[in-house]
Amino acid sequence: MPRPKTVVGVAFLVGLPLSAVLLRDWGTLALVAGVYGGLFLLMYARKRKNPDLDKEYLSKAQAVIGDSEVVIAASVMAPQDKTGELIWSILKSSIKGQIVGGLTGSLVGLGNEGREAGGTLGMLTGMHSQRRENAERQGLTPVLLVAVTAKSVQLLDWPRPDQTVYVATSETSIVPTKVLKVLDRVSTVATKEMSGLTTLLYLGNTETGESIALQCAANGASADGKSGKAVLAEIGLG
Repeated sequence: MPRPKTVVGVAFLVGLPLSAVLLRDWGTLALVAGVYGGLFLLMYARKRKNPDLDKEYLSKAQAVIGDSEVVIAASVMAPQDKTGELIWSILKSSIKGQIVGGLTGSLVGLGNEGREAGGTLGMLTGMHSQRRENAERQGLTPVLLVAVTAKSVQLLDWPRPDQTVYVATSETSIVPTKVLKVLDRVSTVATKEMSGLTTLLYLGNTETGESIALQCAANGASADGKSGKAVLAEIGLG
């Protein structure tokens, strides 16, 4: 990951609670802490509920690809975020949400609570919208199933419900429906970088010039860690 993107991302994550502390805005600080804590709890719950995701990903990828190629490894990944666009979208939607939440809250007697709730909903909506737009520009979906065979790396759709409030504690009900892109392994160069607990995967095709930037979890804390490691190992990045 380019250093400027890392700096911007870290500054944003740290800046939210730090600015709340400096401004003595304890309500916002509690809200931010709650969001961060909720994300960690979601990750923990997802891992506990999905102990065999690696096998499930393999079988579902194989069902879509068919018998022409044998799937060796498969894992859920996502297109890399465009950090600047993502942060701008979050900020815009958060401000709009605060305005709407503040006005609504004043009508029902909630005051600042309404503003903060609106800001949180706006933040999530902005994040969701930008990630969807980023994926669609590349002919992808916000979440992908990456399958590796002896001959190719194939990107399949992973059609989670297109809702901001959707929480992916379980993937068992989701079924891929089609192959979005196929990269020949002979002509595809793969590299990776680390950003915290996230692995950034870059796939570049030397014949077509196409490049795809993905992000995935390949650590023990994630439910996708085992499958993510398997995919990376199979393409020579283990």
